Amino acid sequence: MTNLPINNELQEEIHTTFDSIKQYRGEPNQELDQYYVTQESSLQRACLLEPEQYNGKRIILLGDMDLTSLCIGLLSKPKDLAVLDIDKRLPEIVFKMKFDYKIRSIRFINHDYRLRTIAILKNQFDYIFVEPPMTENGLELGLSRAVQCAKKDQSSRIFLSFDFMEEKSGYTESMIHKMKLKILEEKKDFNQYEHQTPFSRKTSNMYILQVNADSEETISHHYLGPTYFRESGNYPYHYECKCGNILQVGEGGDFASVEELQKEGCPKCQYNDKFLYNSSIKIE
Repeated sequence: MTNLPINNELQEEIHTTFDSIKQYRGEPNQELDQYYVTQESSLQRACLLEPEQYNGKRIILLGDMDLTSLCIGLLSKPKDLAVLDIDKRLPEIVFKMKFDYKIRSIRFINHDYRLRTIAILKNQFDYIFVEPPMTENGLELGLSRAVQCAKKDQSSRIFLSFDFMEEKSGYTESMIHKMKLKILEEKKDFNQYEHQTPFSRKTSNMYILQVNADSEETISHHYLGPTYFRESGNYPYHYECKCGNILQVGEGGDFASVEELQKEGCPKCQYNDKFLYNSSIKIE
């Protein structure tokens, strides 16, 4: 067994429960940039803090097909254990955790975080776990939503799982500092995956971030651009106007950038405000 702050008997119990639950999630949905970490990595995430530190706290996981919430719920007694996701398999899984495995504080929130954060979630959580799509836009969006959910207190923590190509590694740190978060620790290759990430690797880093009183997101409202890895660099991007007209933006398109499109407006109806990226994952 891995050296964790729990005894071997409890580790065995968690792995047995994990085995019984994971059958309900099936294969990763690559459209949603899912890769699934190993069971051991899910448990290690849950043990980034001593289990008793979760007791009485409010925790939210922004996406959790890795079932880290299961490990936290079996190890501790949080006041609130919220799982926010759009994967339609998760409600049944969360229901089983709640009623079959007596994790009473767990709840599911069906919300696409490309939409602005629900008001009742803002500034509410002590601990936030997030693993955004491995793109620049995905990082900024996921981290923004984590900051919005966090209590603005130095005891609050964001646990960010993320990976980038080596030449872009500085972008992660720059985005963290831009939102006025503090890196307490970076654990290289912390997350071990069952499936390869977009970078043909089977690991990603874990950033433990301190939230401060002045921490602030960079994306506060709806985000209407490309998010997922399979969308990045897939030029030209297709944006939809309110009138239904599809416009090509970027290399080889009708407009060089969204900013140019907004400045010139839709050629069909002259609308020049927000345009919706035509993603295959529709916002509901």
